[in-house]
Amino acid sequence: MRTSVVLLGLSLCLYALAQQTYRAQPTDDVWYYDQAFNPGLTAILRVWGDGQHAVDPTGARPALNFSYSLAKWQLNGVPAGRQYQVISAQITVVQTAPLGYTQQEGEQFPLEARPLTHTGFTEQNWNYNAPGNPEIGATILGASLMTNYRTDAPFAIPIPLDAEAFEPYFNAAVNQNNGELGIGFVSRMDPDGQGGTRFYRFYSRNDAGGRGPVLQIVYRVVGDVTGDGCTDDADLLTVLFNFGTNDAQADLNGDGIVDDADLLTVLFNFGNGC
Repeated sequence: MRTSVVLLGLSLCLYALAQQTYRAQPTDDVWYYDQAFNPGLTAILRVWGDGQHAVDPTGARPALNFSYSLAKWQLNGVPAGRQYQVISAQITVVQTAPLGYTQQEGEQFPLEARPLTHTGFTEQNWNYNAPGNPEIGATILGASLMTNYRTDAPFAIPIPLDAEAFEPYFNAAVNQNNGELGIGFVSRMDPDGQGGTRFYRFYSRNDAGGRGPVLQIVYRVVGDVTGDGCTDDADLLTVLFNFGTNDAQADLNGDGIVDDADLLTVLFNFGNGC
């Protein structure tokens, strides 16, 4: 019994070592709107749509019926030249008070996190009229939850990101974009519904209270069971020795059993990160 407990503990420790966590606020974030005041260095980001669309379907810059917010992160500490598995990812923003929308409206018109066409912008030099500003992609990487909704104070809005949709975007940022990852915040919420006050209004990275957006990613090198950053013989042997068990360390796809799928993950990614 004691031996089993020790082995279980060791397995969980190795599993934890195989995972890495990135957590940071953006290096830049801007309010993208034609009438924005000090959009680059503002402490508040704002988002709204026309009630049916989160992004202007004509492809025009956000104006009147649309307001976007853009952010980008520098993925420091995530080495390039490797393929990563995203285990979980989430962006958390903090909504200011007072609110212009109900909890039900927040659930009906969530805040969406979408990819950007590029990250070639800075808040210091932001110019609404500059040619080639980033555009918002069609893929919804994640939508906000209203689990912390309140009316008497600011509250955190989590935006869980779909790991399957986010993983290739994360890998492209690390390996093809010098570690820069951009996110566009948009929503279908129409401010006209409450006299022009029904929209998302959350703190930027310039907030003096440190309440700007936070991106957290839990990831691992694909196929790396042992956590040494390299998919090699040690990972293959660990999967083989635990084949047919529910060992968390060797269960690479998290389906509760170490089987052919986990073995193939190691084989197809053999040499990754080495």
